[in-house]
Amino acid sequence: MRPLSEAELSEWEEAYAAVEAYLQALRLRNRLLVAELVRAILWRASARGTKEPGVPARVLAMEETLTEIARWTQEVLDEPLEHNRLAARGRLALLLADMPGKWQGVFLTPHPWPPPFTDAMRKSYLAAGPQFANLTMVPKPLELNIIGSGAAQWWETMDRRPIVRKMFAIFLLALIGAILWFIFFE
Repeated sequence: MRPLSEAELSEWEEAYAAVEAYLQALRLRNRLLVAELVRAILWRASARGTKEPGVPARVLAMEETLTEIARWTQEVLDEPLEHNRLAARGRLALLLADMPGKWQGVFLTPHPWPPPFTDAMRKSYLAAGPQFANLTMVPKPLELNIIGSGAAQWWETMDRRPIVRKMFAIFLLALIGAILWFIFFE
């Protein structure tokens, strides 16, 4: 590698932090493993950066991360991923197979993988799919009790007859005025 300027170092450090955060979001907790995976991903992103100048290091690194994880997951599952991306279903399969707990050392490694791991991944990937049921909701009218029905009728009356609404407002203001008069002047 050639010597990097301060701006480039800062940019690659930001890329390192982004990739590390993504791997930790997948619940990889072994710091040595995460550092090694980040280093390999950044190495590939750096090689891509020489061919694609002007693309920020963080973008290159995250694209490389997503591509590498999707490629590896496709190989493990022996099934193509939608849009060649590890969607929520793939991340859920990783968690259901307990990859962070039992199989961290296998993550992003080349073939062969332990058969219990591949079996767990394939079963969990199939189980992670949504099972939607078509339901229809029919709106039902509100059922009000006696007080609610009376209040609803009174409110409708207030809407239909503006004079009643004005008289009620004047009565309410007079009542509040009378209460305040007796509180402060009595």
